[in-house]
Amino acid sequence: MRNLIHPLTALTLIASQAQAIDFGGLIQSVAPVAQSAAPVVDASLASNPLIKNITTTLGVTPTQAVGGAAAILNDAKSTMKPTDYAALTKQLPPLGAIVSAAPAVGSGSVASKFSALGMDPSLIAKFTPLILEYIQTGTTPGMAKLVQTALAE
Repeated sequence: MRNLIHPLTALTLIASQAQAIDFGGLIQSVAPVAQSAAPVVDASLASNPLIKNITTTLGVTPTQAVGGAAAILNDAKSTMKPTDYAALTKQLPPLGAIVSAAPAVGSGSVASKFSALGMDPSLIAKFTPLILEYIQTGTTPGMAKLVQTALAE
């Protein structure tokens, strides 16, 4: 005679084993894959005063803060003279580091870049004054005016 397990007994065994699965451990084992899909900003950039101010004031992640700031700065760069933008990043080198470290979110408008970063485009109006404040405290008044003009275009 063959060893047969009653179907109800088999279901009970399967159910009891399913309860023993460590879903927390399973999620932790998948987390590195999720992290690689969403780039993480390095600690030195996350501690930049502009990025810290954006994250604490607006409640966004450091990656979103860097990406959003870079999108706005690149928009200003597109309307500034190359020599003026070079002077800006010379006076305030962290701005160049922010733009260089920004996650790749494709081309398009600043609003589409914000959306690609998981942020509502309405946040652009909240990012801009924080960026301008940072530039005003770290550059000459003339440079701050150039950036303000570029962002208004």
